[in-house]
Amino acid sequence: MTIARSAGAVVLAALAIPGLLTGCGREISGTAVTAAGPAPSAGGSGGGTAGDDSQCASVTAPLVDIPQKNPREPQLRVPQPPGWERNTMMDNQIIRFAIVAQDLIANQFAPNAVVTLESVRGSADPDTVFEQNRSNLTSMMGAFDLQTESNTTCGLPSETTTYTAPAMGPAPERPIIMHAVVAQGPSATYLATLTVQTTDPANPTYVRDSKEIVDGFQLLLP
Repeated sequence: MTIARSAGAVVLAALAIPGLLTGCGREISGTAVTAAGPAPSAGGSGGGTAGDDSQCASVTAPLVDIPQKNPREPQLRVPQPPGWERNTMMDNQIIRFAIVAQDLIANQFAPNAVVTLESVRGSADPDTVFEQNRSNLTSMMGAFDLQTESNTTCGLPSETTTYTAPAMGPAPERPIIMHAVVAQGPSATYLATLTVQTTDPANPTYVRDSKEIVDGFQLLLP
């Protein structure tokens, strides 16, 4: 099984997002984490084990606890700034969560954040998983102008890629931020992605909110 199918899944989500009705999510109290830490070092960053919340930094937006499909999966959490509302239309085995900012609609496109999770049995090299995920962006959706920065999320290897997606169906050409995290479980390797997109990237509310969502994304190992 290919572990990096999420690029194609988010393409489908993007085509359905404009005009989505809103749903609801489950908020939890607590402190969010940062995704945009420095790249991991050989000895870790200290202060805890990779994949636990001691490795996570704070943002101000409240966290939403994304339901797990089974207890062996990592726990995913994402900040939900005011005005970003839960939508369940695209939820499936890969697409686990979406929020939409109806108040920020531009060019008939609602800014949205989509979280995916997929896995493969055994241990997979994070760099290989990241490379495959980025390759799918270009081969499956024709993404261009990719720029990638390595970082950590809760002490786990991650990277943030900005790119431009071509027009497809009702979705116009637009800039996208994709944050990807790889985690090794006892018997599987997990890839989580958080994709945030808009057609009005200069909107100050979107700039602020998208940074909170990306910086505050959590992946916690069971």
